[in-house]
Amino acid sequence: YDVRSFPDALTDLRLGRLTRTMELRLPEGRNPETVELANSLRAAHGDDRELLKAVLTRFREEPYVYTMQPPALRGAHPVDEFLFGTRRGFCEHFASAFTVLMRAAGIPARIVTGYQGGEFNPIGDFLRVRQADAHAWAEVWLENNGWVRVDPTAAVAPGRVERPLDLADSASDGRLLFRFDDKSMLSRMGLQAKWLIDS
Repeated sequence: YDVRSFPDALTDLRLGRLTRTMELRLPEGRNPETVELANSLRAAHGDDRELLKAVLTRFREEPYVYTMQPPALRGAHPVDEFLFGTRRGFCEHFASAFTVLMRAAGIPARIVTGYQGGEFNPIGDFLRVRQADAHAWAEVWLENNGWVRVDPTAAVAPGRVERPLDLADSASDGRLLFRFDDKSMLSRMGLQAKWLIDS
């Protein structure tokens, strides 16, 4: 199917009271360590942008690992368990932890899911998007900017979101394994076959 993108579309710079309330909600009594961290970050950073940067710096500099095979989070406080315990996860883990931190610090935030990347087929002139391209990120409300996209996964695993890589899986030690886009004759034949099968 055909799609259109409007990356420069203007967003409303006002956040209604009901939307603000919804985008700040957190389950009561859950993830107390995360809430405490958010409160201490808020005390140290009065400016929302500075607080946001501090959280991304924490993800980048502390020993967090991007992996497609994270340990299960089974406790009553899964964000605490992830941020202060396992520290291993994929995009949904980082987006949800980031969103909880933002909300607990008083910044309206929400999780966004969709797809990032894909494989361009120059023979058929289309972009093939697969479930392997699924991704989750966050948006935060910043005064005078409206909703701003933030991808906390990029702080931990920039290669997952910056380079045209095809994620294969993660090794048992947590390293990411990627398949690079191959422009060989064999690869082009595969694209031709995909185009013929799909059409």
